[in-house]
Amino acid sequence: MKEYIGEEFQELILEDQSVEKCVFEDCIFENCKFQELLLKGCLFSGCVFIKCRFSGLHIKNTEALGNTFRACSLTGVNWSDLLEEKKREMGFLPFDLLERCTVRHSVFYRLNLRKFDFTGCDLAGSYFDECDLSESSFREALLKGSSFSQNNLSAADFRGAADYCFSLTNNRAQKAKFSLPEAVNLLAALGIVIED
Repeated sequence: MKEYIGEEFQELILEDQSVEKCVFEDCIFENCKFQELLLKGCLFSGCVFIKCRFSGLHIKNTEALGNTFRACSLTGVNWSDLLEEKKREMGFLPFDLLERCTVRHSVFYRLNLRKFDFTGCDLAGSYFDECDLSESSFREALLKGSSFSQNNLSAADFRGAADYCFSLTNNRAQKAKFSLPEAVNLLAALGIVIED
């Protein structure tokens, strides 16, 4: 197994390749591009990704723990596949920070995202299922086409978020905060017709 500890990678481009049996610990990736990449038997722990682009990742026996993403574009990532089920149940996450990232068409399944900050993220087309999102912030987030099912959204903050529409009967949303005019979408999810 190849190990990279505390190394810096700048403008690295990996397309249509595979990375196998590698450990990346406390590494910094800046302005890198990963497209149609197979990650097999790898570990990413405590790494920082700055202005990196990810699309078409294929993940096999790969784990991520406590990584930071700043101004990154991550399309189609199944975050739940990046954690063993036992670690997921213990509340570990593949990321500690998603700061102003584009995280489109991603899957968040059974993750403990309590008090997580998604402020300003573009989460269009993403799936949040059976997650603890209580007290999380979605302020100014873009949520067009995102799905929320069987989540705990108690005291979550959606003020300034755009294009959300989810069922209040299929999610717990006590004390969640919303702002107009977007909050009207919640009534549409209940089948209520609003006319001018």
